[in-house]
Amino acid sequence: MKISALFSPDKLRLWLLVLFVGVLTLASYWILEIVRSHDKTGTQAVRTRPDYYVDNFNFVKMQPNGQNKYRIVGTKLVHYPNDDHADVTLPVITNLDPDSPPMTARSERGVVHNIANQSENEVHLYDNVVVNRPKSEKSNHLQLNTEYLIAYPDKNIMKTDLPVKLITGDTITTGVGMMANNDTQQMEIYKNVYSIIPPRTEQKRK
Repeated sequence: MKISALFSPDKLRLWLLVLFVGVLTLASYWILEIVRSHDKTGTQAVRTRPDYYVDNFNFVKMQPNGQNKYRIVGTKLVHYPNDDHADVTLPVITNLDPDSPPMTARSERGVVHNIANQSENEVHLYDNVVVNRPKSEKSNHLQLNTEYLIAYPDKNIMKTDLPVKLITGDTITTGVGMMANNDTQQMEIYKNVYSIIPPRTEQKRK
């Protein structure tokens, strides 16, 4: 067999055609993968972008009987649809349930979960958290200070694992970790509890 026969013009054109088709196939697959990767990245970016903003918002949760349960207000709310949470600036939670003592919790910023699907909300309060319950016939004024608090306003429960400062009347109590139930008016501070109780002053006889 002659060596020149292996490289005849017809066979050379055939091999060039096969090579061209192979390169074209690889290039098409490469471009397709780039497009898919771009689409996937773009979709993820869209999902993590906020879908709406609200300035000076006022959210009121109703009870099944039509009465107000609680209110959440703030100077700005930014909602993210990927996990249904909202970032809130200067949030204030106010208990409106007539069957439980009035209570207000506020902070510098907050994150509200499950705000869109109307399920039980979970509110995370951050930075300079202050909880106030006014004085009533049954209890003294209460003020709680901490740097982080989780509030479950549908259950009237609050908790934190950070240091807290509690002021009830003239008594000051500090500790680490806390859970409170506003319905039962019960509160538990977990550890490192320290209280300052002023001495009682005898009333002057008339």
